Amino acid sequence: MNRKNYPLNALRAFEAAARHLSFVAAAEELSVTPAAISHQIKKLEDFLGVPLFRRRTRGLVLVEAGQLLAKELNVVFVSLDRAMEHVMEADKGGSLALTVAPTFAAMWLIPRLQKFYAQHPAIDVRISTSLGLVDFQRDDFDAAIRLGHGQWPGVKAIKLFDESVIPMCSPSLLEGPNAIRTPSDLRKHVLLHNHSMDFDPNAPTWQTWLDASGTSDVDASHGMHFSLPDHGLQAAIDGAGVVLGWRFLSAKDVQAGRVVELFDLAIPLGSTFYLVYPEAHSRRPNIAALRDWMLRELKAPSVVPTLGPPPQSSA
Repeated sequence: MNRKNYPLNALRAFEAAARHLSFVAAAEELSVTPAAISHQIKKLEDFLGVPLFRRRTRGLVLVEAGQLLAKELNVVFVSLDRAMEHVMEADKGGSLALTVAPTFAAMWLIPRLQKFYAQHPAIDVRISTSLGLVDFQRDDFDAAIRLGHGQWPGVKAIKLFDESVIPMCSPSLLEGPNAIRTPSDLRKHVLLHNHSMDFDPNAPTWQTWLDASGTSDVDASHGMHFSLPDHGLQAAIDGAGVVLGWRFLSAKDVQAGRVVELFDLAIPLGSTFYLVYPEAHSRRPNIAALRDWMLRELKAPSVVPTLGPPPQSSA
C-alpha cells in the first residue's frame, strides 16, 4: 500500500463509529450527516477489501477485522493527540493556564507561587478562580484544582491533601472576662459560618462540631456568614468571632500566631483537593512540572500548631 493513498477521512469516520457503535453518534461528533459516515465506512471497506461492521436491527457490531483496526487506530490517534499537544505547548511559549478553587488559590497556591517561578522561570502561569466543573475540550485550561471525591470521568485526578475543620479564633479571645476555656464558652462569642460546602450535605458545620464535642448550650443558628472559608478566617484573625477553620489551609496563620486552634477535636471535611487534568496532558512538561512541584511542597515539613485544651461537655 502507498501511505499517501490512505483514506484518512474514512479512517477518522470509522474510528468515531467504532467508539460509539453508531453512525448517528459518530456523525454528531464529526458534524456531518449519518449518510456521510456510512459513505466513508463503505469507502474504507472497499479500500481494505473486508467488511468492518455487521449491521443489526439494534445497532452496529464490529467484526474481527473491525475490532483489530479499531484497536490499532486508537493507538495511532492517542499518539497523534500527544504530538499535536506537544506542538501546541511549544507554541504557547511555556504557558500554563489553571482554573483553581478560590480558597486553595488564596490560602495555599498564590502565597507559594514565587517558589514555583524560582524553579521554573520559563513557565508563565495564568490563574482563574472557579468552583464550577471545567470542560477541557471547550475551555482554555491545561489543568484544574478542585475540591471533591476524585470521581470525574475522563480526567486524571491527583490527590493533594485531605482537609478537616477545627474552631479557631484570635489569641485576644483567650483573655479577659469572656475568655474561651471550654466549648461552652463559645456561647459568649460570635460564631463565624462558612457556606462554601453547602453543596455537600455531609460537610461538617458548627452544629456538627458542637454535637461531636458534647456541647448543648451553644446556639449554632446565629452568627456571621461567609461564602468562602478564607473570609471567615480573616474575620477570626480580626477578632470578630470564632470560625470553624480549615486546618490544613490555615496552618500558616496558626503557626504565625494570627489565630489559635481552640480544642483538640478536628472533624474531616469529607471532600479532598485534587489536581485534575486530561489523561492526554500527562506528558506535557508544564503539567509535570506543576504536579511534581506541588507534591514536593505538600510533603515539605511544617510546624504542627499547638492545640488548646480538649473539649469538655457542657452537660
